[in-house]
Amino acid sequence: MSFFVLLTPFGAARRRFSDAGLKRLLTGIVGVVLTGCGSADYTSVSGATMGTYYSITYRASAGCRVAQTAIDARLDEINAVMSTYQDDSELSRFNRSSSLSEQPVSAELATVLQIARQVHEETGGAFDVTVGPLVNLWGFGPERVTDAPSPAALTAVAGQIGMEKLRLTETGVSKGVSGLYVDLSALAKGYAVDEIVDSMLNAGCRDFMVDIGGEIRVAGMSSRADAWRVGIELPEAGAYGELQNVIQLTDASVATSGDYRNFRVIDGVRVDHVIDPRIKAPADNGVASVTVVHQRAILADAYATAIMVLGTEAGLALADDLGFAAYVLISEPSDSDDQAGERRFAVRYNSAMTRYLAEMP
Repeated sequence: MSFFVLLTPFGAARRRFSDAGLKRLLTGIVGVVLTGCGSADYTSVSGATMGTYYSITYRASAGCRVAQTAIDARLDEINAVMSTYQDDSELSRFNRSSSLSEQPVSAELATVLQIARQVHEETGGAFDVTVGPLVNLWGFGPERVTDAPSPAALTAVAGQIGMEKLRLTETGVSKGVSGLYVDLSALAKGYAVDEIVDSMLNAGCRDFMVDIGGEIRVAGMSSRADAWRVGIELPEAGAYGELQNVIQLTDASVATSGDYRNFRVIDGVRVDHVIDPRIKAPADNGVASVTVVHQRAILADAYATAIMVLGTEAGLALADDLGFAAYVLISEPSDSDDQAGERRFAVRYNSAMTRYLAEMP
């Protein structure tokens, strides 16, 4: 039997778990990953990081040595740079500062901010790591809201967001406005996956899967000596574990972003947490979920988020232009399409995705 992992859009929403809740989640995830595995050569380690889980499955050998203490330490280092939940993280200190002067930043934070800039430019502004204040205003932050924000509130927040207000140079980063707030939740887990993969390769490992909160990168082969299999979840709020499709891949990353784990009903209308920074409102394009396959996990995550904003046609065009695989599930109009009703879905994907599609198990 091959290893099989369920791909869910944990990266789409910022989550925090109690110790008991996270323990239950870890138990469920590891159970899914290892179901049907009969090879004694493969083993796994798992733990908590970035408000979610991590799970690493690999083929153990004399040439592949994995120290969980080293993995935990590296993940702690990344959290200490990019977390918005740790008050003393480098990013939190930058966000709290009202200074407009240039501030020195670590090479690690500078790298991720440069990638954020790159994806922002590639997507025509659909991807924007400064959009956090808008997310909060629409009720997807710490305070729950039932009404749409007023035009005055939107205008006030609009002056505090925008990648053009985040200035990057070779020596540091500065704000164009004092209230600028950067949230790297659509990049940090993917970056961490790529970093752990590098450490696995440096440790002599060649066949493994690294999964941090649903951001996944695989190398080599699964336990039955073929590609790893990843399930794309049915995008329904109550459909945990139900599959829409299965992809198979090796030496690549995969990420899914979706609208079905974090949505609100505001003024009687369902809106989801994916904010379009260009219109200062939740995206309204019918896209229910996007799965992207890319060599780098950080870019798989970012592009999946961006296509949620861009919509099907523009998103698939972006994938074709940049040469990555994309799979889009579109919510079809239905009289019962409300916060409780079931939805029907249409499927679109580009030619690059065809090679990854597998038979449903």
